[in-house]
Amino acid sequence: MLKIFKEFAITSPDRRIRIFWYRTGKLRRVYDESLENAQDLQRSDVPLYRLEAIDFGRRMAVEREIEKTENVPQPNALFDEISNFIIYPTLFGIKIVNLHTNKVSRILGKVENNDRFLRIALYQGDQSSKKVRKIPAAAVNVNESKDPMTDPTLLCCAFKKHRIYLFSRREPEEPDDATKGRDVFKEKPPPDELMAASDIGKSVTTSLPENVIY
Repeated sequence: MLKIFKEFAITSPDRRIRIFWYRTGKLRRVYDESLENAQDLQRSDVPLYRLEAIDFGRRMAVEREIEKTENVPQPNALFDEISNFIIYPTLFGIKIVNLHTNKVSRILGKVENNDRFLRIALYQGDQSSKKVRKIPAAAVNVNESKDPMTDPTLLCCAFKKHRIYLFSRREPEEPDDATKGRDVFKEKPPPDELMAASDIGKSVTTSLPENVIY
């Protein structure tokens, strides 16, 4: 819900995002993110949405898996600090929709075809106290303005992934050590995966004597 209580958004099981005026309760906008609408967008050949046929088919399969899987978090939607945009995850990526023009301004994470983002959170700093996170001048390649750029950061989690993803305006730094890139897998595997690996190891060990050729 927007901090100044002008409007609020609801995501529903029918894959639609509905925006209501807070004071009157009247419906302002509806964004259809159903699988049928996604197929229509894919057929439209609009560059913003266009995916390779194999990639789109894979994403549709993931959507159907999500529908069949229990306890999957419902995708959320959120506003930016001044209510210019609404942001929400879809099978195409994370859409940023301009509420004034009613058009999609950008899709984040579209190239991350192995990740279906579900829950997101936005950090923009505290606008009221002017404590907005800034990009240091040294980290900006070209910035002719005297004022440093603000650096909003989007935090996301994805279906069946045990990590947090960050989207920022800054390019990731390339470390000198090639083994220490931006993808660092530090999290422990979940208990069910550890158990499965343990069971596989036991079955291989116990079956070796019966399968060895002398």
